[in-house]
Amino acid sequence: MQEIDEKELNKLSIDKLTHLFMDAINQQNIVLIEGIEFLVQENFDNFEKNLRYVIDTDAEVRIKKKFESKIFKSKLMFSKADRLKLFTRINEIKNIGEFIANKMLLYRVVFPDENFKSQIQDVLKSLKSISNNLSTAVKSIGSDLSKAHDICEEVKDERRRMREKEWQLLNRLYNYDMDYLSRTFIYLKELVEDIMMLADHIKTFAESIQFLATKYLVYD
Repeated sequence: MQEIDEKELNKLSIDKLTHLFMDAINQQNIVLIEGIEFLVQENFDNFEKNLRYVIDTDAEVRIKKKFESKIFKSKLMFSKADRLKLFTRINEIKNIGEFIANKMLLYRVVFPDENFKSQIQDVLKSLKSISNNLSTAVKSIGSDLSKAHDICEEVKDERRRMREKEWQLLNRLYNYDMDYLSRTFIYLKELVEDIMMLADHIKTFAESIQFLATKYLVYD
């Protein structure tokens, strides 16, 4: 993401700062997902590079500070409390991503077979989709409440499909020969669960956007 200087940040509205912040966090989310994809491919150098980026980057911090300094002086379509909740939920995605990245770097895993790799790649594809859709919904809520609501419904539908894939993965994992597993079993089980934890946060966030859309559509 291209760095924006302080003067340009000062010119941005609350809406634009929210969009910029969402873009920064979504980019980090995508880097995390692609890092896990590198792990599946056993490309360990790029896996570590991506996860280190998620942990170390603070590109969003200046945007967050500017948002916080401006919000109390602004007249907004939504209440300031609702705006702050929205911003906090975006920030929670960053925190979850950092947690997953740190945890994954504790151990270098090799996946058991091509079927498991293929299934987890399907889950990651869905996670990338709902992350991008959530970003679009956040950027739509200030201008098109109905669009934001509909996109969030798509997020919830895709997350339900991910839940089915999660149980398929865990079922496969629990039925491998236990002589093969140990730390690998724990790592892969928690990887699947952590991916779903991020998906669940995105789904809960989507529901909160739908709540706001419904709340403010009343006043249209």
